[in-house]
Amino acid sequence: MTADRALLALGGDPAFVADLLGDLSEEYADRAASDGIWAARLWYVRELTRSTPHLFWNALRHGTPATRARLSASILAVVVTLSVITVAWLTRDGPPARLVVGAGLDSDEMVVNNVEPVQLSMRVLDAAGHRLKRPDVRYQRIAGAPIPVSNHGVIKCTQRGDAVVRASLVPLLRDFIIHCEPVRKIRDAGWGNFVVGQPPSTLSVDAIGLDSQPVTRIGARLRVQDSTIATLDSSGRLRPLRPGQTWIDIEIGDRRVDSFVTVYEPVRTFEGLSPDQRLVVAPIRLLRGASIRWPLPTGVFFLTLSADSSEAPPPRGFVGLGSGPSPIVQSPVRMSVAGPIMCTRMDESEPGALGAHCLSREPGAVLILTYSGPGGPNEIVGSLALERQEQR
Repeated sequence: MTADRALLALGGDPAFVADLLGDLSEEYADRAASDGIWAARLWYVRELTRSTPHLFWNALRHGTPATRARLSASILAVVVTLSVITVAWLTRDGPPARLVVGAGLDSDEMVVNNVEPVQLSMRVLDAAGHRLKRPDVRYQRIAGAPIPVSNHGVIKCTQRGDAVVRASLVPLLRDFIIHCEPVRKIRDAGWGNFVVGQPPSTLSVDAIGLDSQPVTRIGARLRVQDSTIATLDSSGRLRPLRPGQTWIDIEIGDRRVDSFVTVYEPVRTFEGLSPDQRLVVAPIRLLRGASIRWPLPTGVFFLTLSADSSEAPPPRGFVGLGSGPSPIVQSPVRMSVAGPIMCTRMDESEPGALGAHCLSREPGAVLILTYSGPGGPNEIVGSLALERQEQR
């Protein structure tokens, strides 16, 4: 019999297998005569299944090493097969149960900044949340601005306006709002600079629409080139992680720009900086008539002074050379250097900020900040950043 050969191949004791199958065969013949062949077969399979653990235990006790190995492999094959069947059953795709607007969060709104035609994004999910590949979703504008929408969801924003669009996949319906805000030009986009430990910040965008007016509703796609320096959270805010510099790729509609971000390490002063501290920033607090003197490192570096107070008038400056205290920037904060150092005033990069490009060939250079002159607040609060440059 096939059952005999299978049990013996798995390592069962021949006498034990013969006794077991003999008893089952006799009972099977009696049941087939009294209850019918199908009832007898069902009973036979049930009893054989109940006896399986005893057969395995007998094979482990009395089998040879080779038969034990075959038995272990057979058990493993059964377990793996059942596991694969279970996983396939649990992860199978069900019928469509939900339409989700966009590729990200489930929302009833979508911002379109494209000028050229763009395909709307609609996800089809089953009851378990599995995404289904269903290209047969149909779209129709049902209210709002006269924005062209094709049956397959291709939209072209030729003007500002809001429209209600219906997505349908029998038997599902989903109405959502399209905010058409086409962007013709991006004049500026970015976050500015960061300090390690600073909370995440939102992207600032200066975008112009087809009507030459600012666009304030933005749907941007962002990518950080070096995610070890900064990372984006689920809301698109940028969080600094460690000192360094990286580019951020920004895509708004059909337009793409890059934003350069610098993350500084916070320090109390510039005194005792190690060679690997290349990007540092220190707080500045100057009372009227007071001054600060800090030692500067050797090498080539940028100095950037930023005032937090908007009451201070914009400073003016000129080139400062070494030897005696040489002013770089003055009125109302006088920024000067002394010692073996040469600095050149840099153009302002943003309101309230000023910078200098310096070369210090020997130790002993000093930075001097002095707050004097009439008018303005009694105290200047801000920060001073130092950015070392690679020397070639």
